[in-house]
Amino acid sequence: MKSLILSLGFGLFSLMAAIAQNTATLSVKIQDIASDDGMLYVGLYNSAGEWLEQTYKGESSTITNGRCEVVFKEVPYGEYAISVYHDENDNGKMDKYLGMIPKESYACSNQAPANFGPPRWDDAKFIINQETNQQIIKL
Repeated sequence: MKSLILSLGFGLFSLMAAIAQNTATLSVKIQDIASDDGMLYVGLYNSAGEWLEQTYKGESSTITNGRCEVVFKEVPYGEYAISVYHDENDNGKMDKYLGMIPKESYACSNQAPANFGPPRWDDAKFIINQETNQQIIKL
């Protein structure tokens, strides 16, 4: 009985160690923010199907001297993309002209361009495959 319990305990420990080895900490540094007013919202996405619709994880941050940083912990290895917007008037949403065109500053990972519509997943995606990753985004 003791050996069964020890085997189960060791198996669980091994599984937890394997899971922990396949996650990363993602540091997202945002630069060139026009003002320190309001909040900055950062969305992390883990699939093309949910890109700019439903975040996998999200964080917000205050801005100091035109910069801020958010950290996502325990992010499983895989493919991701980031969107950022500056809620300058601090109303909790991205303001838009005619309900379509953003009034507030925004950016995406890889500085993915917004040509005749929102940035594309394929332009914004990147791979997390090591314990620590960093993305720098200019707003």
